[in-house]
Amino acid sequence: MVALAENDVIGHDNQIPFRLRSDLRRFKRLTMGHCLLMGRRTFESIGRVLPGRQTVVLSRSGYAHAPPEVTVLEDVNQVAAHVESGRQVMVVGGAQIYALCLPYCSTLWVTRVAARIQGDVRFPSLDWSQWRQDSAEQVPVGPQDEYATEFQVWTRRDSQ
Repeated sequence: MVALAENDVIGHDNQIPFRLRSDLRRFKRLTMGHCLLMGRRTFESIGRVLPGRQTVVLSRSGYAHAPPEVTVLEDVNQVAAHVESGRQVMVVGGAQIYALCLPYCSTLWVTRVAARIQGDVRFPSLDWSQWRQDSAEQVPVGPQDEYATEFQVWTRRDSQ
């Protein structure tokens, strides 16, 4: 899952660089009951464990200050063995984790923000021809949204 600006910006100073209440509601609805896979800095920017979801943090150097309910792993190949039964793994950032995990992903839930945003973190380069867009939903600016968005679902094309 990712929200990205027209210029592929996803972060600035370890924060999400836009306020989109409608997207946060969608994020909660889609991730509830599943496993959130993220990097240490992304977890620190969230600042807490999100209720109703398993949290797995990937960190090459470990994470001594992680809350006890967070699973900390050093290698992406360890993730499958630690995901609780019945939970889907949903990669939620940051850029290094997206780059590491994209080869394993079969579905992308993308929120396209209708703006060019200043930021210091971008979504990794992706060959979109390897993906098929299954749906797109225009989301106008809501009362607590800074920008209009388009919510897209993409699935990986068969490699046959």
